[in-house]
Amino acid sequence: MPATTHDDVATERRGEVALWAGLALCMAVGPLMLYTLTAVSPLIIEDLGLSPAQYGAIAAITFISAALGALLLAAPSSRYGARAVMVAVSIGAGAGLALLAVADSYPVILAAALVSGLAQALSNPATNRIVAGLPADRRGALIGWKQSGVQMAQLAAGLAAPAIALLVGWRWAAVAGLLVAVAGVVSALRIRPHAPAPADGAGSAERPQASVSTLTAYTFFMGFGLQATNAYLPLFAHRRLAFDIGTAGLTAAVVGCVGLASRIWWARTSDRVGLRSTTLLTLAAGSALGVVLCVLAMWLGGWLVWLGAGVFGAAALASNAVTMVALVRSVPAASLGSATGLLVTGMYAGFATGPLGFGLVLDHGAGFGIAWLLPLCAFGVAALIGLRSALTRPVRIS
Repeated sequence: MPATTHDDVATERRGEVALWAGLALCMAVGPLMLYTLTAVSPLIIEDLGLSPAQYGAIAAITFISAALGALLLAAPSSRYGARAVMVAVSIGAGAGLALLAVADSYPVILAAALVSGLAQALSNPATNRIVAGLPADRRGALIGWKQSGVQMAQLAAGLAAPAIALLVGWRWAAVAGLLVAVAGVVSALRIRPHAPAPADGAGSAERPQASVSTLTAYTFFMGFGLQATNAYLPLFAHRRLAFDIGTAGLTAAVVGCVGLASRIWWARTSDRVGLRSTTLLTLAAGSALGVVLCVLAMWLGGWLVWLGAGVFGAAALASNAVTMVALVRSVPAASLGSATGLLVTGMYAGFATGPLGFGLVLDHGAGFGIAWLLPLCAFGVAALIGLRSALTRPVRIS
């Protein structure tokens, strides 16, 4: 066996950096347009004269586009290399950010949402294919890391976008996001191709952790509540709790920061010990608790919204990583692209309808107190699905 040289070690390290960076950036860049828009939503709403329903429709269009894209394109995209699809995701997301930066009317904003949605539709199928080609003992950490790329985008947008917007205008916040798209293209091109893992490949030697239909239904309702809360929490903090724009945007950053750590921890735990029978129920109940704490801030003080945002981020944002680990462990590698497409179709359908419903409630004269019932009900249904899963599979799979 040839001796390992210093150059070999350096090459291996560069390959690992490219792999981890590429996976996270591919997941981060897709929703970055929407997270940027959400973080500076008070300025955009005022500048373009948007109603609450129009604002909610932006997220709806984004995720309807993503849902249709995942449903129609996930399986065909398997014919192309995963790295090529990741490059396409970053280019499409960059186009969405560019449209947001030059938007002078509501239709242009909707066009940005449409393009952004199509781009992010393929981020999960492509990155799951990369992960499935790696040894089984590496997948949990990589899935948690890559799914946390979404929270990295939310955190970055929540911290940077309001500051940039207040300094030079909200359009420049969108321009700054183009740097992430460029980094996504470069890192995807630098990922080394991996041959499919041998017999321990995704789902080949594992008893199914949960059916794809159960995971999809659960993901829909969690997505409904998650994105409704994500989209309107900064606006709620600004309008109802009287936070300034910069402080209101930080609520999204708290959700993203806590959610980032939570996704990594839950994904590694779920991959190591299997999907516990109570995990889905626990995450849904925790998500509902976080929203309740945010609602109570209207009467008990604005400080409570920070606790609510943290609890919500820890529970709701972890759910996607948990279901993705269960999917990768349960589905054969050859079927993973289409199965991922079905799962994320449910997720994006929830993402689309949650903010739209929330905005319609506000637009028809109801206050935030009533509107928050929508995500609470969605998390309640998700909890029932989790309870049913626990009752039908009471023994932990490990």
